[in-house]
Amino acid sequence: MRSAECGVRNKLRVTKTGLLCVMLLLCAAGSGHAADDAVQKAMKAYEKHRYEEGARDLRQTLSSLPQNKQSAAQLALGMLYLKNAELHQGLFHSSVVVNADYLNRLARERGSSRSKYSDLYLGLTLLESGKPENAAAPLEKFLAGTAEKKHKAFAAIGLGMVEHHAGNKQKAQDAWNAVQSSDQDVKTELAFAWSRAVAADKNAPALCDEVLAAGRKSGAAPSIIAVKNCLGVYAAAGLMDKGMDLLQRGDLKSHAYRESAGRSKVISFYDVQLLASLAKFYLAAATASLEHAAADAQLRSIANYYLSEASVLEGSADQAAKAATAFLASPQAPPQYKNRAMVRQGLVQYQKGKKADAIGLWDELTRNQPNDPELLADVLFACGRLSIECPRPAQTAASAVERGEGKRFAVANIGLGRYYVGRKDYARALTYLETGRDKGNKNKIEFNDPLMLVDLAEAYYRTKKYSEALEIYFEMSKQFPQVRQLQEALQGIYSMEHKSAGDVKIN
Repeated sequence: MRSAECGVRNKLRVTKTGLLCVMLLLCAAGSGHAADDAVQKAMKAYEKHRYEEGARDLRQTLSSLPQNKQSAAQLALGMLYLKNAELHQGLFHSSVVVNADYLNRLARERGSSRSKYSDLYLGLTLLESGKPENAAAPLEKFLAGTAEKKHKAFAAIGLGMVEHHAGNKQKAQDAWNAVQSSDQDVKTELAFAWSRAVAADKNAPALCDEVLAAGRKSGAAPSIIAVKNCLGVYAAAGLMDKGMDLLQRGDLKSHAYRESAGRSKVISFYDVQLLASLAKFYLAAATASLEHAAADAQLRSIANYYLSEASVLEGSADQAAKAATAFLASPQAPPQYKNRAMVRQGLVQYQKGKKADAIGLWDELTRNQPNDPELLADVLFACGRLSIECPRPAQTAASAVERGEGKRFAVANIGLGRYYVGRKDYARALTYLETGRDKGNKNKIEFNDPLMLVDLAEAYYRTKKYSEALEIYFEMSKQFPQVRQLQEALQGIYSMEHKSAGDVKIN
């Protein structure tokens, strides 16, 4: 293989992305028109963090690519979808936190202009918060009031999901079976509940197909409720083509419901589950593409590297360990990637209860390579993801950024910032994240990792720097319109705290 020659000829940076670009170009080369190659364009979009755009364009050209480029294209698609899944997991986490805060404030209001629907959306948000038992009270309160039958059905389905999470499977099924509605959105809500509960006697994809076909026949675009539900259903069923078609037709910035709660009070409600469904769908798409790429002997090693990351995001420790072990055993595995695969192995060990082994592995990597900012950042990312204390890597990285200057050490600052977000030390997180952010293009995703921006926005929110967080969400929404739900919730909090419309306008 001519990786060194190819790397020089294409002037690629030898970073994690640049090294993989070399490998992709080796597989994709052959037409003599490398500058126009679809895989190259996709990887440029990857480097600019334009994941949805890069994946959409490459997927559209996939069927027209020569057979010898298919595996490289699938690898690039897998990488793009995987980054998008990770980003949407981060957005989902932040949206649950911000929306729960906003909706709690709305639900506590009194008087004739109090929102009736805040209880419903608070319950649905709490259902996704990791503590679903907290969702029952607001959902029951909403059901006891006066509201449209459609939304009462949503609350009843939500209460069924509370029972499901509590292990009361029959009560959950009884709750869902009691919902009788011809409303198309209610049907998709039921379909998603069946899918999440893995109800063997229900055909969730068929119900989504029916609803979406009816919409096509009438010429109506799919509602945001149908989009978030059917994306989740299709992800679980592995129906990627149907999900991709639905994504192209849906308006991801749409609200789920808009309530007039007074003469001049209009409240837009969003369903945080949309971001969770997007994360699950992109993760399923990533896994499918990476498995396709892994069938190619040339790309099997690097595909396994990314498959292990996909399994970590999915919460499948055994699968992550299997893929990481396969990657590390491969003679084709690049040394740079091996170190980072070992970091991931530590993460898997920790999740499987081998906490001392994981900490020991990370400490050893830190001792052996104290001046590698990317490795230090990866270790700190893992610690931040687990919300655990990792004193040696944190101290080593802090010393490195004090000594080092320039963009090379920006990633270590970001690693420290994200580590302290995980530790809930938001003031310290702000210091490092702001230092690592591109100074001249501070909120532009082309110059900053969007997931870092999500963490920075959360740190701003936690320290009540709402304007700064809103600026990040506004900039991100240009590429990811689904961020709108974070914008509106935080704008609502800001307005409540400052008794004004705020100083950041949402367009």
